[in-house]
Amino acid sequence: MTMNTQGATRRNRWRWVGVGAVVAVFWSTPLMAQQQQPLLDALGQVREEAYDHLRRTLVGDDQVYEKIDGRRLKAWLNEVVAISRQSRDDGNRYWGRISGTKYEVMTADWTEAQFRRLGLEDMRRQPFELRPQWFPTDWSLTATGGDQMLNFVSANPATRSPSFPNGIEAEAVWVGLGTAADFAGRDVAGKAVIIQTMLAPGQMGNSASWEGATKRAQDEGAALIVGIWGYGGNFAVWQSTNAFQMVRDPDGTSRYVSESVTTPGFFMGFEDGRTLRDLVGTGESVTISARVETEMRAGLTSASVYGTLPGTTDETIYVMAHMDGYYDAALDNASGMAVMIGLAEYFARVPRADRRRSITFIGTAGHHVGSPNAPYLRDQGMLEKTALMINCEHIAPTQFVAFNTELRLTNTVTPRRWWVHGSQQLLDLTLDAYRTFGVSVIGEMDGRATGEMMSIDRAAPSVQLIRSPEHKHTDGDIPSLVPAAGLEAVARAFAKIIDEVNTLDLAALQAARMRSSR
Repeated sequence: MTMNTQGATRRNRWRWVGVGAVVAVFWSTPLMAQQQQPLLDALGQVREEAYDHLRRTLVGDDQVYEKIDGRRLKAWLNEVVAISRQSRDDGNRYWGRISGTKYEVMTADWTEAQFRRLGLEDMRRQPFELRPQWFPTDWSLTATGGDQMLNFVSANPATRSPSFPNGIEAEAVWVGLGTAADFAGRDVAGKAVIIQTMLAPGQMGNSASWEGATKRAQDEGAALIVGIWGYGGNFAVWQSTNAFQMVRDPDGTSRYVSESVTTPGFFMGFEDGRTLRDLVGTGESVTISARVETEMRAGLTSASVYGTLPGTTDETIYVMAHMDGYYDAALDNASGMAVMIGLAEYFARVPRADRRRSITFIGTAGHHVGSPNAPYLRDQGMLEKTALMINCEHIAPTQFVAFNTELRLTNTVTPRRWWVHGSQQLLDLTLDAYRTFGVSVIGEMDGRATGEMMSIDRAAPSVQLIRSPEHKHTDGDIPSLVPAAGLEAVARAFAKIIDEVNTLDLAALQAARMRSSR
């Protein structure tokens, strides 16, 4: 008997987004399921209108923000996602708006066209040279045991995994979560070590990294590392096998220190991983065969796109959103780009004489390969008279609820991590804007910004919302998991924050230590 999971349909790969057995009934009896599942569409996704309860009725001065329409934002998100899908349709297995590729350039072209449509001025592109970039071009992963042979539709090589076009064959060893206890007494030298990873929703990472499992496998001589991605579904993911350890700096902020893992590696989705686990569990000897072909492409560049709505002073507000992404990258970061364009459109309607500060919008380049635009702003002295920076990134993902091994969708938006650097007045007006439009946040503010603005988060007053959920950097990051109502709430909140920031002098926005250093 041969089992080939590559034959699975797209529909089956999305089983996790529904409500378990009921969705299975839906596939076999569509009419009955539609009657029983009024919040779901024909693909098992939550309907856009099911999120309408999140929309707030605006009163008084806040009615002006009704001009920001979530459906319009979602349409822009879909246009950006379409660029990724062209990459896929052109035959790239490593597809999306990948940094240094023509699809990132196409995204920059789209961003510039939006800026020009809205009449932004001082348009320019700032190119950055990229270090040599890793590109996988072809790969395969199979497992054989007894009379079975498995192929895995969700298997991707770990990012920056070395090329081995002639292949590796190794005996499979299951080590659970890969803790020291799991490795105790195990001989993994020369073998394919299979690790069940637990996801860390809200940040980038998984237990194989922060438990040191991948580093442990390398140190003990593994020939290959195979990570099984979390739970719920069959995500294909781009993820490094590097190990990460969180450390706290003297000022109380936390950061991750990376330990390089160079052993060849793969990640696969939960459903494929469960099939592999069950094969190992038969007690038969299981052999894993893997092959990866990669290229290191030198001489690539990535360019940020700048456009400005001039104000009446020499002070500036920056609104930024990174353009690159893996797969559809609907949340990461077409969502942020859509919100940025929505803000540009809203403030473009404001007469220049009524704009206290210039607002510079930036589609930033190369985020997933080092975010070169952020230090550029700092090093060029562009933040000296900055009243506010807003980073639009991972804006409004649907909330999941874990149920057994499933991730069930809800008709709400997940609470987001948040960051404010500046005065108490800036903090108060930011949280008031979130309350006004129903933007849900985690109770504790992050110790620093993350993502695109991380390296400059204290260089000027700054605001960020971000969420990195279970499907980040996977083929599960699709438009239906970014509801229009969520985009709308954040865009309206950011617009209100900018308006209220413009009623305050620069000194009133800055943190005390920022004022004292000037």
